[in-house]
Amino acid sequence: MKKILSGILYGIFFGVTILLLVACIFLIVNTAKRSNISYGDIDAVMIDDKGESDDTEYNNIDMEVSSEMPYGYHAIELKYAYNALDSENKRYLYDKISENIYSVSESADDSGHYRMTRLIVSGERMSEADIREAVNAYIYDNPQIFWLENLFGYAYTEENTIVEFYSVLSAEECADCISLFNKKVDEMINSLQSELSEYEREKILHDNLLSACKYKSGVESSKDGWQYFSAYGAIVTGEAVCEGYAKAMQILLSKAGIPCFTVRGESDGVSHMWNVVELNNEWYHLDATWDDNDKDGFIIYEYFNLDSDNIKRTHKINADIETIRSGEKTDIGSKARYNFFVPLCTSMNMNYYNKEGIFINEFDGETDARVINEIVQKVNDGEHYIHIKFGDSFEYSEYVNMMFYQSPYKYYYYIDHANELMNKELSKKSISVLKNEKNLSLRVKLITN
Repeated sequence: MKKILSGILYGIFFGVTILLLVACIFLIVNTAKRSNISYGDIDAVMIDDKGESDDTEYNNIDMEVSSEMPYGYHAIELKYAYNALDSENKRYLYDKISENIYSVSESADDSGHYRMTRLIVSGERMSEADIREAVNAYIYDNPQIFWLENLFGYAYTEENTIVEFYSVLSAEECADCISLFNKKVDEMINSLQSELSEYEREKILHDNLLSACKYKSGVESSKDGWQYFSAYGAIVTGEAVCEGYAKAMQILLSKAGIPCFTVRGESDGVSHMWNVVELNNEWYHLDATWDDNDKDGFIIYEYFNLDSDNIKRTHKINADIETIRSGEKTDIGSKARYNFFVPLCTSMNMNYYNKEGIFINEFDGETDARVINEIVQKVNDGEHYIHIKFGDSFEYSEYVNMMFYQSPYKYYYYIDHANELMNKELSKKSISVLKNEKNLSLRVKLITN
């Protein structure tokens, strides 16, 4: 009898131990999943109390992102994602988020979240995917809302949908950070002078951002710091990943009257984000992150206003929302990093190399004169680089060889003749070259003896 009882007790103990072990593993796995969520993929949880009660105290932050603009430039409001929403309920939820985004609790709840006022969509049980689409659309159009946590909660009561959002900051912290953010944004915007073209405004703000921000390496998800994925991180703290750069560019250019929004995609199999901008009624791709990879402190313009063909040499654009809805991309899932609107970019008129660089198709007398004059002009203006874009008369490697490694050694020819026209003497021995074969471009640092 004792043996039987002992066996039963052992069995119960063993079973409970197994259950506890499984529960722990489940908890660890789910915690790991939560902590590794990218800011590009909004997470969702069910609200335990089904939205029946909410006794949280909220503070209304009477501050909004500054709209002051110098010299008569007019900030524009972009609602590309809002206009892409395909139902009244999604647009209603988007609008309710906008109305309540400044209502934040001062104290964190038991889960460590700073709650925001719960929203109710009456008479509709919205799916998690539809809620996520509305949230993504709001974030897509409003990168200045940097305190929104990468998480929402939802529940159903009868035929209503209750949605709850969370802030990474308390109400008081939000107010302080918004004030500082506005100040930094205004400083960048106020560097604009009167009567600048759209291209000139874009370049100044691009350079302002890259001067203020450096890429934060080693960051994989929001657990490494929310600020790195935000415009706040790029503009205020000076460190960000691609998402922060892209959101910051969207804010700055939109405030300067230039349509701009983010594009989600991949590069080298890794999730990436950049911008599309509209200049003189034509669209261009702009990747500020990849323009900020110069080790010696100077800004480059390899990805400044490219057409679709050129950006696709190095970037892969994610599917648009219409493709997701139609089911053509059935392997993507509900948390896809989709795009709401990506125009076809067909022009290179506002590309940096076409505007300010040197285009070389043939090595002829006319090209020689243009390159020599450009070198002289750059040096006299105190600039450190010449940017060269090659055509299609030769292979890229042939252009490079004819410039530096074999006859006619054109670069040295250009330097000799430029030196004859200047008081300064450029070196032919110390040469620093950045080659970009995919972009058919070349950047050379001008070094004086």
